[in-house]
Amino acid sequence: MKLKEYQVQAATSIQSYKSNDQENFFLGYLGLAGEAGSVLTTLKKLIRDGDGFGSFKEKIKEELGDVLWYIAAIASHNDLCLEEIATNNLEKVNDRFREIKLPEIARFDAAYEEQFPDSFIINFIEEEGRHFPEVKMLWENRPLGDPLSDNSREPNDYRYHDVFHLGHVAFLGWSPVIRHLMKLKRKSDPVALDAEDRGRPQVAEEAVTLIVYNYAKGNKMLKESDRIDTELLRTIKQLVVDLEVSAVSAFQWERTILESYKVFHQLVANKGGRVYVSPFSRELKYLGK
Repeated sequence: MKLKEYQVQAATSIQSYKSNDQENFFLGYLGLAGEAGSVLTTLKKLIRDGDGFGSFKEKIKEELGDVLWYIAAIASHNDLCLEEIATNNLEKVNDRFREIKLPEIARFDAAYEEQFPDSFIINFIEEEGRHFPEVKMLWENRPLGDPLSDNSREPNDYRYHDVFHLGHVAFLGWSPVIRHLMKLKRKSDPVALDAEDRGRPQVAEEAVTLIVYNYAKGNKMLKESDRIDTELLRTIKQLVVDLEVSAVSAFQWERTILESYKVFHQLVANKGGRVYVSPFSRELKYLGK
């Protein structure tokens, strides 16, 4: 049976109650909560009785069916299609969890003459500034951008945050900030130049970097993390919704963040060093000093 057929047939068994429609509306949600409780009660019996609960599969199948009925009833009350709900859910789950072979993903600048190099090395050098430690980047022995301090009342190592932009280049093939610093804006295409390589996209990327950093500060700087909170990933995707990088999945963002923070911690521990960046092979590696 298809979900659409199930929804139609389930709607014929929705009861009428001696109350107004608004109260009927709530009953579907209350029923769903009650049936979810029945699913947990069935699990409790399995934990308690083990193999003695021989009818577990039949009972859990029945309870899940009741859950499905209430979901269909709520969908019908709101003129929603159960099949569309299921399709949208799979798209969301795939975006979040489906593993992707990153080198197989097309690069955003593949069709332009202004491309990131297939691979390059950036040297992070920490020096004592006039008032604070500062970090500068060198690309082929030339300065890449201005030296950075922590920009904070309390030392926090944010002076190394450009490695996150390099992570965006390596794993996403995207970074309006690094594209600007490397003078690789896509001037050959006025639309791409205006929409993807100028101020607003750079601000969006800096916002992503900062919001992730603030999240990391509350989570041991991601030293022990192998997952990123789904809500944070949703926020990131909202920040870049109108940009080419909106095509990137939540899974890809998660890998980018976690791998970039590994290199960040190596840079901080060694007070600088060389970082290998490859949007071709989708790699970001610390090479040492």
